[in-house]
Amino acid sequence: MITLVKRAALHPLTLRGRLRRKWAYSGAFCCALGLALLFGLFWGAGPSLAGPAPTHQPHAYGYFDFPTCVRYALVHSERMLKSRIEIQVKSVDLKDAHSELLPTLQLIVRYYFARATGASGGPVNVQILMTDWNPYVALLKIRAQGTLVDIAKDIHFEKISADVAQIAKLFYTIHLLEKNIRANRQILALYRNKVTYGKSRDEQGAADPIELKTWEALVRSENVKIKRFERDMADKVAQLKVLIGYHPDHYLPLDTRDAPNQILTGFNGHLVTFTDIQGSNLKLAVAAKKEQVQGTRIMGSYVALLPRPVFVLEDLQNQVDRTSGFNLALGLDYTLWDGFKRVRDIKRQKLEGQKLNLDRRLLSQKLYVEYQKLRGELAGSPEREATLREQASLAALREERALSEYKAGRLTHDVYVDRRVDTALAQIDAVNSVKERVFALIDLATIAGGLNRYNAAIRH
Repeated sequence: MITLVKRAALHPLTLRGRLRRKWAYSGAFCCALGLALLFGLFWGAGPSLAGPAPTHQPHAYGYFDFPTCVRYALVHSERMLKSRIEIQVKSVDLKDAHSELLPTLQLIVRYYFARATGASGGPVNVQILMTDWNPYVALLKIRAQGTLVDIAKDIHFEKISADVAQIAKLFYTIHLLEKNIRANRQILALYRNKVTYGKSRDEQGAADPIELKTWEALVRSENVKIKRFERDMADKVAQLKVLIGYHPDHYLPLDTRDAPNQILTGFNGHLVTFTDIQGSNLKLAVAAKKEQVQGTRIMGSYVALLPRPVFVLEDLQNQVDRTSGFNLALGLDYTLWDGFKRVRDIKRQKLEGQKLNLDRRLLSQKLYVEYQKLRGELAGSPEREATLREQASLAALREERALSEYKAGRLTHDVYVDRRVDTALAQIDAVNSVKERVFALIDLATIAGGLNRYNAAIRH
């Protein structure tokens, strides 16, 4: 080293040349590396040039996230299509009620092969009649049918809200099953590691055969658990396909990343009060409008006590038993005696109205009980989730300590693997503990008008 320094001191030009050559080599290497990176970026920029995705990716996510599933269901779900058809049917009934404001014209044509003796005219007769006209009843029907159309719309929106809640629960359950499957596959790999360790110890004659068989049984048990999770996920995906109207034999590319935020974005359950629920719950709105319809029916039962207006317009030509000609009349019809049926019908309709009022009040009480239950679940979930997260953190700390002891030789490999399994199980429990809170928020949003009211991505 001294010699080299002396030579460098004696020959400064030689040292400078060496340094220049080193910098030249380094610059060439950096340029080559930069060109390689640029070529890689350019080659990977376009999807048509990139080729297939690498096989080491943990999961391939699709484009059916939660908002996409809901939007797809709004177009293709047969349940929602059926409720939309019901709205159209009620709209047709409303048009029928409007048409009853005008009298009905009826044309009657007869050809007589044999006629009574002395009848005048030929064998063909024509009759034009105007019948079925009661403007009072027609106006009441228009009012009732208009409310029934509103009820059909609210029922349609209520079905959308219920289906969105079911889609949300299925979507989040699939998200949890995916996480459980990945975690249990890691646990399966750890159990297989234990079995490999036990077999190596058995070859050395230092293993307990019963313990080795126990580890092998754990591997089989974990395999069974994973297959059960996979069957459950396939069943949930099949239910989701049916619910959104997707073809059952086609693959559904789901993107369940960050599923809670996909589902609950825009909804804060802590700000929802029972007054908000009473004002926006669709079932309560339907119950109130049913009371309105029943009020119209009560009014109709009173109208039945009044005389019915009669408007007669008829043109008789070549009748067998009547004089031919044109008749026009306006009058009243009134039923003198019907055994007090109309009076009893008033009482009947009022009793039906009381039943509907009681149904609405019972529904309000039921919603209040459900609201209190959901608020209780939301209030207790943070402590429960914090406890399970703390247990997962403690399990991770125990795993770190076990790793240190294993490296120091104070702990066997199988015990260290057990600590890693404990950590994975604790993390699974912490992940699954969020399910109750998410489901409670979904139910709370549903009774408060529906998730589609709060989530801007699925607003309808």
